[in-house]
Amino acid sequence: MLDYAVLPAFIISALVIILSPGADTFLMLRSTLRGGKKDGFLTMFGIYTGILTLSLLLISGVGLVIAKAPGALFWLKILGALYLLFLAIQSLRAGIKLVGQNREGTIQSVDIDSAGSKRKAGPFLMGYLTNVTNPKVLIFFLAFFPQFLGKSDSAALQLSFLCLIFVLVSAVWLTALVFGASAMRKVMTTPGFTIAMEFVVAGVFAVLAVTLLVSGLSIH
Repeated sequence: MLDYAVLPAFIISALVIILSPGADTFLMLRSTLRGGKKDGFLTMFGIYTGILTLSLLLISGVGLVIAKAPGALFWLKILGALYLLFLAIQSLRAGIKLVGQNREGTIQSVDIDSAGSKRKAGPFLMGYLTNVTNPKVLIFFLAFFPQFLGKSDSAALQLSFLCLIFVLVSAVWLTALVFGASAMRKVMTTPGFTIAMEFVVAGVFAVLAVTLLVSGLSIH
């Protein structure tokens, strides 16, 4: 039997976490501004595929084994940091290229997909990799969800239910984010805003990468 009594506290806690901006949020915004709703939703589906992967690791117990293995966690953190750094470099290159084009007066409004650097991976893959290569997300899953097991007879069933609720709640927020960014795309893709966004996103990903890298080196 499931314990539904924990739902109010779980949903409130999940909302606080979901509404806190992170790598997923910035990636969603960038993808939507680059390619509209299509790219935004592809990124979202990638993120949720990553969440599904982590959910399966959590429910099966494999995630706990990884989290308690210093070697595995170290390499996961290094991999996550390198991928975030890759995304930062992509945005930085796109921003620099746009600055050059803006100075030449060759752009009036910006389609980042064509003006920036060519994407090495599609929005879906970027969303997925950003999620599964971030060990902090795995550790969050392992630390957060077990607090709401309640009086359920089956931990696996309760965790599966909580993961589903988490996905549904976050889907509402990310869907609203995609539609909001898409609706404002004409305004938010002016040269000045687009250039600023690329540099801000590059800075955010770089800071996250360095933080993850330092964290990884500290456990090795």
